[in-house]
Amino acid sequence: MSGREGHLAAGRKSARLARSVGARAWPLTLVIAAGLGLLLYVSTTSLPYLIASPAGDAHLGALNDCLARQLEGVTRLGWAVAPDASRAAVFGPRVVAVCGDDGSHSRLEIPGTTALAFDGARRLWAAAGGHLLRERDGALLPVGDITPPEWLIGHAGGVLALDATGQLVSVAPDGKVLGQAQVPGPGGRLSIGPGGVLAAVEWGGGVIVYDARTLELVRAEAPCAVEFLWWLDTADQVLLACGATASPDASGPGSLRFDVRTGAREVMPARTRTPARRLSGRALYVQGCDGFPCTASPP
Repeated sequence: MSGREGHLAAGRKSARLARSVGARAWPLTLVIAAGLGLLLYVSTTSLPYLIASPAGDAHLGALNDCLARQLEGVTRLGWAVAPDASRAAVFGPRVVAVCGDDGSHSRLEIPGTTALAFDGARRLWAAAGGHLLRERDGALLPVGDITPPEWLIGHAGGVLALDATGQLVSVAPDGKVLGQAQVPGPGGRLSIGPGGVLAAVEWGGGVIVYDARTLELVRAEAPCAVEFLWWLDTADQVLLACGATASPDASGPGSLRFDVRTGAREVMPARTRTPARRLSGRALYVQGCDGFPCTASPP
């Protein structure tokens, strides 16, 4: 006798068991399907994040790949991008690496670097060891003595340096001081607008705007409790992230579109915006990622 030829009772029991197993299999199948669906969702939605690595960046990936090769094994402390995104540089404790989209690259031994910047002519500047250095003939050479700045940023005709005491200095390529200004206190955050014409210091919940070359004051105002500033594509327009109500009729923290020349303002819809800096020569926003520059979404 075989298994298929057993007693009738055993056959009925087997049938009931099969139906029971089948009934239990449906929920299990649904769970497996849901799990596979979740895995597929996570995989596909995570893919852009995985691709958005420094070397996979849509605009700066090739430069970052070059910089990574120059700085293999080096701790990355800061970076800079040329106004048109054609060059980028990263520095470590003793090394500065520079790469261009034309395939050029260099690794310079510059100990004690604290900041980098590219000016309007795409020349690299560095603050290192209390000296201001400018790129010349493939090297970074001194152009003047300055207090080590917390911020170094290029403008159309040179660079701006902001130190920890609030001293702001504009320097020409030959080392000549073009202008000086004193921010009311330390802790300011420096940025430059389109074309490298205007500069802003976010300080004390307000904004101080200067002519970038001469440091002539353009406007000093606190239209809201400013937490971050994005330069927009129009040279005198910025977007302000406000830590308090953006206007008397606003219900909470929001944003203001602000004209730095006239003081005109417009309440903007509140939404999550990534802190990032606009390049002065190209409508592209950048932020740091793993010690390299990466592009960010416009505000």
